[in-house]
Amino acid sequence: MSDLKTAEQFYQASLENLNKAKELHEATDATSRKAVALFSCFIDETKFISGDVELAARDNLKEIQSRDVLAVINSIVAMTLDMPKPKPFLAHCCAGSAIKSFDIYVWNPNDKDSEDARLEGHLILDKPSVLEEALSLESQLAELIIEVKDNAEVAA
Repeated sequence: MSDLKTAEQFYQASLENLNKAKELHEATDATSRKAVALFSCFIDETKFISGDVELAARDNLKEIQSRDVLAVINSIVAMTLDMPKPKPFLAHCCAGSAIKSFDIYVWNPNDKDSEDARLEGHLILDKPSVLEEALSLESQLAELIIEVKDNAEVAA
């Protein structure tokens, strides 16, 4: 019983550290994106800044955030393809070109006929908050995978 309690405490501490690391990473990324957006106008000789540097930086920031969203979506798809063996989940990813969307559904293998997915995410790529939503979805998927790995280690 004490081994199980120790494992649970370790799991909780790991989750807390993961959340702290995620927050630090997001803050660092945000600062980096802002700096790159501001100075990319000066580095990129094809763009001429006439007037408002802040406006030009905001335009560049939108482009960078769009690339960031696609990188997070790529990470989500890679995580679904690289789940631990045997596959603990069935995952279905779908991209919609007409409305610029990305959807993911994750089920337990035994519940594949169930309409209740273990994780369900819908991203509309034109929304201003899509980067935060994509990062949240990526985090939720990572937590599911970590939970499965931890359960497999405890069972072993």
